[in-house]
Amino acid sequence: MSEKVKVDRELKFAGDLLAPIFSELNKYPDVISIMHVCRGNWTCDESVLLEGAYDKLSNFFDKLDVDMLALEFSTPRAGEVDLLFKNNKLSKKIMLGFGCINPRSNIIESPEKIIASVEKVLKFLPPERIWLNPDCGFATFSKRPLNPYTIIEKKLLAMTTAAKILREKYSKNS
Repeated sequence: MSEKVKVDRELKFAGDLLAPIFSELNKYPDVISIMHVCRGNWTCDESVLLEGAYDKLSNFFDKLDVDMLALEFSTPRAGEVDLLFKNNKLSKKIMLGFGCINPRSNIIESPEKIIASVEKVLKFLPPERIWLNPDCGFATFSKRPLNPYTIIEKKLLAMTTAAKILREKYSKNS
């Protein structure tokens, strides 16, 4: 029980810190407020990085006055995307920066794999509220990227190819 109280207290503290920031950002009509939840990017060893589905944060996310959540979903460590939308109002209020490529792996995701993962999100959000992102940027530290630029370029090409296909398939303007 004490762990639950500590987590609740920490989330309230974080919400209290974030509220005035989002309040200020939301004063500007052309600004999109975005919050990223990072699971760690200092290593390519997935076994030592944080894991757990986002449903544990859903009440916290519901209380934030943020336009977009930029969340990592490229590895099983994040849980299934449907858990993010379980028992909360997020599907009515947010845009999702959907992490669909893994910056810690040298495996190039295929556009088809990216499309399949995005189509799971389409069960909860309309296409115009889904943005494709690499998980946590490319985890690039000064003079120490986790992947060489040739791999990063191929991953971005796969992601942009998937985005183009998804736009053609789901855009109302097509």
